Amino acid sequence: MNMKTMEFDEYRDKLFKAAKSAGFTDFELYYSQGESFKVNVYKGEIDNYSVSVSKGAGFRGIYNGQAGYAYAEILDEDSINLVIENARFNAIIKDSDDIEEIYHGDKDYADLNCFNEELSKVSENKKIELAFEMEEMALEMDSRVKDIQHCGIQSFEGSINIVNSKGLDLKHRANGIYAVLVPVVKDGDKTDTAFAYRSSRNVNDINAREIAHEAVDKAIAYIGAGSVKTGTYQVVLKNEAASDLLETYSDIFNADKAQKGMSLLRGKVGQVIGSKILSIIDDPLLINGMASAPFDGEGVACRTKDIIREGQMVTLLHNLKTAKKDGIKSTGNASRPSYGSTIDISPANFYIRPGELDFDSLLDRMGNGLLITELQGLHSGANTVSGDFSLAAKGFEVVNGKISRPVEQVTIAGNFYQMMTDVEDIANDIILGLPSGRGCFGSPSLLIRKLSAAG
Repeated sequence: MNMKTMEFDEYRDKLFKAAKSAGFTDFELYYSQGESFKVNVYKGEIDNYSVSVSKGAGFRGIYNGQAGYAYAEILDEDSINLVIENARFNAIIKDSDDIEEIYHGDKDYADLNCFNEELSKVSENKKIELAFEMEEMALEMDSRVKDIQHCGIQSFEGSINIVNSKGLDLKHRANGIYAVLVPVVKDGDKTDTAFAYRSSRNVNDINAREIAHEAVDKAIAYIGAGSVKTGTYQVVLKNEAASDLLETYSDIFNADKAQKGMSLLRGKVGQVIGSKILSIIDDPLLINGMASAPFDGEGVACRTKDIIREGQMVTLLHNLKTAKKDGIKSTGNASRPSYGSTIDISPANFYIRPGELDFDSLLDRMGNGLLITELQGLHSGANTVSGDFSLAAKGFEVVNGKISRPVEQVTIAGNFYQMMTDVEDIANDIILGLPSGRGCFGSPSLLIRKLSAAG
């Protein structure tokens, strides 16, 4: 027999009543709903198209001092009993000294608008047309563009509602759109690809011609790439490559990882761990930031904060549990990627503060060395515990401050912790990458004193 589904308010009230009767001392409901759209096109036809809708309610309750989790995707009478029993069972079998708490809330939350009503009105046909336009312009841009490896548009919109037994009741909506293009260029027997993207909450920011131009120019610039002589080089990490590396090592700033001995930053708060010109910021209140939000996954008010300030470690990223262990306040970085997940930690808009030099001046400052524009193998070639990395890379040789020739099949090796101290200068060309489940990461181009390169 199918049970009648309930409105959220009715479901919350009945669930909380059942939780109290079952012996939960504090409890919380995390309700999320969202819709995503994706289209990939190839040779003037739709290659892949999907629209997905998800919604559900995640329950978290404290039973005999332990946190139990359960969730429901259908808000009806049957799911209430099931959620309560599953959460209680999970709390009973949990054997942990870690204490989770249900948050009472903060006095003030940022007034943050992350939802563009105009974007929500953009039709699927318009997004499909935009993808076709991107592909067509890339193919027409240069006769050496022979194929398109990837051309797609994605959009999302959703909301999160956190309510609990301590009177907390928070809601946040967000939406966004992004485009990705990877053209294939060929000159003789040499083939190369490059990647360009845009993300925004305004569809007018997704300029097909601009994206096509950038992607094609990047790919053509790699044609004729050779290798390099093995040695130690000064290196400029282009903003996109630097951003990718920062994302790869973002877990070292996670307080839970540090407390478990999985980050060498354990016990380093207050110490100098980087170059005096290096500052790293986590800004969940960034205007137009694709990972911006007024509160975190536990309902703690988000705030902009320095993680590293002029080389000195200021704080790790904390949720309530890790903050309590270290005897400090949460930094507002609790994450709950979905209603079915447990509390974790993640950054929001996490980036290296830009400097004052433009990109050309940064190359001039380096003089001779390597410009690295792409890094590959980040998952397999980077050890996030030790900080060591050995990564396939491509880019350009720089002679007397000018780009000389493209290079590929280069392996760049170093250590991320050491690299933070070896940052000699920073450009002003900051970019923020595409949003992911882990946050949104950004960096300007960085001049690194030395890295090993093998051809």
